Amino acid sequence: MQQAASKKQSRRLFAISLRHFGYKIKDISLLTGASEKTVTTWIRLFLAGGFDALLEMNYARDRDSRLRPYKEDIRQFRQTHPKATIEDLQQWLKESFNLKIEYSWLYRYVENHGL
Repeated sequence: MQQAASKKQSRRLFAISLRHFGYKIKDISLLTGASEKTVTTWIRLFLAGGFDALLEMNYARDRDSRLRPYKEDIRQFRQTHPKATIEDLQQWLKESFNLKIEYSWLYRYVENHGL
């Protein structure tokens, strides 16, 4: 773990180490601050491809975001409503596209995509 190139890699290695010592995925999730789904993905990657697969920073099999088809619509909404909050965007997505998106997930999506 001391040779890991980043904190992300260190967290992944720590998770695998904890699993090796018999920790449950739920406990590993709490200790690493990653979701149980993420911890499960890390373990699966490690079992399938060893350390190299685990330490790869971008997963080749990442799933597409549900919002990908609506990215330009969201961008237009944000441009035409510059003072709109994430709650406003949530409501608009629900009314316009029948999409129910959790607040923190939508916030991260908007931040990560420069919207």
